[in-house]
Amino acid sequence: MRSCTIFVLFCFLSALPVKAQTNLFLNPVVRLHYDSLELVSIHQADSSKFNAIAYYYTQSYLYEITGECPSCTPPPASLFDVSAYEYLRKRNVRVERYFEKYGFKLTLLSINELSYRLPIHNP
Repeated sequence: MRSCTIFVLFCFLSALPVKAQTNLFLNPVVRLHYDSLELVSIHQADSSKFNAIAYYYTQSYLYEITGECPSCTPPPASLFDVSAYEYLRKRNVRVERYFEKYGFKLTLLSINELSYRLPIHNP
C-alpha cells in the first residue's frame, strides 16, 4: 500500500508545472546536450561543473508567460533551451526578448549575475 501511495504522489508531483526540470538526468533540454554517461562522469569528477550545467539550463534566465496573446500557446518552460539564445547574453546587463507570437518573455541574466559560470562565460 505504501509503495502505491508513493507512486501516486510521484505522478501527481510530476504533473505539476515547474520552471524547468532540475534533475539533470531527466531534463529533456540537458539531455539534448549531454547523454547519461557524460552527466554521470561530470557528476563524479567535477561537482562544480555539474552544478554550473544545472544552473545554466534551469536558472540563468527568466521565462515569463506574458498573457498578452490570449490565443498563443507558449512552449513549456521545461522544454526551453537557453543555449539557443546565449549569443544575446551581455556581461553587465540583463537582456530581455519578447516573443509576442508565442506569448512569453525571456530575460537572460547578465554574466556578472550568474552564480555559476560555464567556460563560455569567461573572457
